Amino acid sequence: MISLAPSRRACGSACRSLQTLVRDTRLSASFPTSTLWLRLSPIPSFFPSRQQSSRAFHSTPSLDSNPPRISYRAAASSSGKGRRFHPANNTSDFNPHLHHALGVSTDVKSPATRRRRRPDSGEDAFFISRVGQHSDGAIAFAVADGVGGWSESRVDPADFSHALCEYMAQSALDWNAPPEQLRAKNLLQTGYDQVVADESIRAGGSTASVGVGFADGRVELANLGDSGSVLLRLAAVHHYSIPQTHGFNTPYQLSIIPPRMRTQASIFGGSFLEDFPRDAAVTNLHMQHGDVLLLATDGVFDNLNNQDILKLITSRMVRTGAWTTTPDVGFKPSVDLEQLTGPEGLASVIPRSPGDSKHHRSAVQNHMYTLQSLLAATIASEAKIASMDMRRDGPFAKEAQRYYPGDWYRGGKVDDIAVLAVVAVEEGYGSCISLN
Repeated sequence: MISLAPSRRACGSACRSLQTLVRDTRLSASFPTSTLWLRLSPIPSFFPSRQQSSRAFHSTPSLDSNPPRISYRAAASSSGKGRRFHPANNTSDFNPHLHHALGVSTDVKSPATRRRRRPDSGEDAFFISRVGQHSDGAIAFAVADGVGGWSESRVDPADFSHALCEYMAQSALDWNAPPEQLRAKNLLQTGYDQVVADESIRAGGSTASVGVGFADGRVELANLGDSGSVLLRLAAVHHYSIPQTHGFNTPYQLSIIPPRMRTQASIFGGSFLEDFPRDAAVTNLHMQHGDVLLLATDGVFDNLNNQDILKLITSRMVRTGAWTTTPDVGFKPSVDLEQLTGPEGLASVIPRSPGDSKHHRSAVQNHMYTLQSLLAATIASEAKIASMDMRRDGPFAKEAQRYYPGDWYRGGKVDDIAVLAVVAVEEGYGSCISLN
């Protein structure tokens, strides 16, 4: 049976550079006084852990004949196992006006060239792409985690996961029907079929979490394995996926099993894990202005629980002014989200004073983040740090202690990391607020 392989631990001081950037640029100087207590007070633990979901969220049809138009501002951040994490180098924004797709090479046929162009994500892979060449704002996105156990059979686990994302991205770009007819599970099926047909990929396996977002705010997710998603709305967890597993550290996984290995397994009475796109769990969401959707591989969820993620995202959203608070209504999304997630990014909230040195101003300009890339890099950075911490038991360690109390597994779990952050922005939101 193919299982996930253990990994070695390595990191560097660059993991904390994102937090240093936020602190050094003194974002707090631009916040209204009424929000300062949010940065100084701990965020209460008011939602259950990842394994204790009590309900699933499903959207209901809108009664508005003209629903608001939602644009998705997306970014990706990743870090390969054993590699240093540099937020500025390991984080990228997806701009549908400039890019057809992010994270994959859809214009290259050579497998060797595609390997050289892969992002620094190790056996993890991801993509963000437009839907169709003339999309109305719909996007497709996914993360995939190559099953490390295949390396014992001299198979590169990264080949399967990266090819899966490449084929899904290309299929989304080639979509020539109305965008709303594209389904996340069908996209996963198409990508898997093309991987199976690819003669350069003789074996391997991968988990996957796939999403398709439409211009009216509807988002469909298909999740297979222990990669997953979390939807945050105004300092609360609105949805999170449940990992699909056959047992401890044994997630559902798409696979290619060579005939020779099948024969050998049957002789000795063994078997391989072999799941299919039809086994993916499908969830339908409806994103609103200011919502944050995260997709990530288990390199995140094995080291950060939902409460950790909520605290991190809420802190960043409040500090940048993306979420604000008032005594009467509590949290509400900012009218400046369009600007915070646009090309100018966080430049709009970073104050400039005459006392800033030339070196300081240059550092700010050369390491400017949009809101979505800041969120993605924050989660990737904190997951990297937690994976190296031998004193803090993460979700994986707690689960290992429950299944194998005698082994006494402690600390984080070093793994490849891939994170997508998608921020929903309602077009004309500021105008609507002014009219009301």
